[in-house]
Amino acid sequence: MPLQPLPETGQETGIDLGIESFATLADGTIIHNPRCYRRAERRLKTAQRRVSRRKKGSNRRRKAVRLLAKAHQTVKRQRADFQHKTALQLIRVHDVIYFEDLQTANLVKNHHLAKSISDAGWGQFLSILSFKAACAGRRVVAVPPAYTSQICSGCGVMVHKGLSVRWHTCPECGTSLHRDHNAAKNIERAGQALQGGVALAAS
Repeated sequence: MPLQPLPETGQETGIDLGIESFATLADGTIIHNPRCYRRAERRLKTAQRRVSRRKKGSNRRRKAVRLLAKAHQTVKRQRADFQHKTALQLIRVHDVIYFEDLQTANLVKNHHLAKSISDAGWGQFLSILSFKAACAGRRVVAVPPAYTSQICSGCGVMVHKGLSVRWHTCPECGTSLHRDHNAAKNIERAGQALQGGVALAAS
């Protein structure tokens, strides 16, 4: 982790956090989702069943509990390692990083997405990113999340699409790109508008 400010790069980006990919940047760079919990889920379930089968108060149960805790700790450490490395990579390249000010607590109420959102650990990642950015003299700026996926990053018109639609195609200007890339470009533009004191017309 940088202990002193990094030299300026003149680069800014918007970052769209997701589930399909962990993050997409405004230049189209995709950061793949490691899915630490999902990859370990079968092993964790086996460890949990082993605990459930053991007699309460027995040495075998205590051993099973320790193994389960160790398995969960491994997942936690893998996720944290990925987040620290990703955050460091981002702040080395960018002076300013804009992100959606998402209310994660509300998102996890959707039981279809809760496990995947928790596995991605967006809140923890943004905390790490903000801390590292402050140490390195960088800035991490939150922008309102309204319509970032719906607005066309090419011309600004509203293009309504459901969550299952993963590709953005604008009927007005012909812009065609992945939904998350479109959102990241809008996030960057919205952040720059906020920093410049200009209201984003489509917000």
